Amino acid sequence: MQMATLSPTLNRERRLSSASAIAGAMSNVINTDGYERNEVSTASGNEFQQSWFNFITTKGTVLNNILVPGFLFTIWGATWTIIYMLTSFRVLFPNSQALISIISFVVALILGYRTNSAYDRYWEARKVWGTLVTHSRNLARAFWCSTSASTPQQEIERLGAINLIMAYSVALKHALRDEQGFHFTDLAHLLVHVPKFRPGARNPPKENIPMEIILLLTEYVRNAEEAKILEATPKSIMNGCIGGMIECLTNFERIRNTPIPLAYAIHLKHILVLFLLALPFQISQVLYWLAIPVMLIASFTLLGIESISAEIEQPFGYDVNDLRLNEFCNDLRMELNALTHNSKSDRDVLSWNLDAVRDKNKNV
Repeated sequence: MQMATLSPTLNRERRLSSASAIAGAMSNVINTDGYERNEVSTASGNEFQQSWFNFITTKGTVLNNILVPGFLFTIWGATWTIIYMLTSFRVLFPNSQALISIISFVVALILGYRTNSAYDRYWEARKVWGTLVTHSRNLARAFWCSTSASTPQQEIERLGAINLIMAYSVALKHALRDEQGFHFTDLAHLLVHVPKFRPGARNPPKENIPMEIILLLTEYVRNAEEAKILEATPKSIMNGCIGGMIECLTNFERIRNTPIPLAYAIHLKHILVLFLLALPFQISQVLYWLAIPVMLIASFTLLGIESISAEIEQPFGYDVNDLRLNEFCNDLRMELNALTHNSKSDRDVLSWNLDAVRDKNKNV
């Protein structure tokens, strides 16, 4: 089964005109219409979208990281293979293959553990972001459908609260990339309705912006309850969602701040180096001249696996293999924009009927 999907690309270079213009457009909160988008309809089927011809590209690969050490180990192996084939020097070439067998087992064991640990971190980060999106959707739905904004001020407060939900994901994205502050083109306009985040504000917060936003969301829930526009059950749902967002922040910080132990990573490199240095002495007397291409393949394979593990264990950056946090935020932005443009009359259950269908059938 195939389905049509939209793949929007937002212009990162768009700059905000002025704070007053943004404040005056609160009714279009989270609006994506002002962004330059290139929407392409594609067919998404139950198949892997990558082509077999991608093996010729270097984009997203670790080839640049392992090119120099890979060729150095190949030259090392080629040098000793030539010595073995063209001279009678045999002192460093043992007859037994026991050494290569033992070291191969250790290398495979440690490399497997290293790869699994790195991918577990990558996949856990993706799952936590999915949980964050779930809490954001539920909180926005509760704000929009469970609070009764009877005055223009209450409507602005409700729109501003949904703005803060979007701002939380964007601020968290920047925090995970060690980008402090809130003066970013995709974040500043989401916070401009809050006095301490406005341009020219005295002593604006510069660190831990996600927790600042959490406090603002909590304050909105408290004010809504005091204003009698929020009932007890939706309030519990909102507080649960806010608590879940805090838990996501904690999990993200744990993933980012707890890398693979340095001693383990360095020891793995030591074992790889010793294995590749000893490999030509073991295979030259068995493979002869073929030991040179085998050395090349072994070097790039083992070094590549280790480099891939190091690449994906911190998945919050801008690399091709990192999580697409910008895309995730843009998707949530469009969802919240659609939500805030859905009026109460559009979802009024009392307006559901089949009169139009009956009239159409009669005309037919």
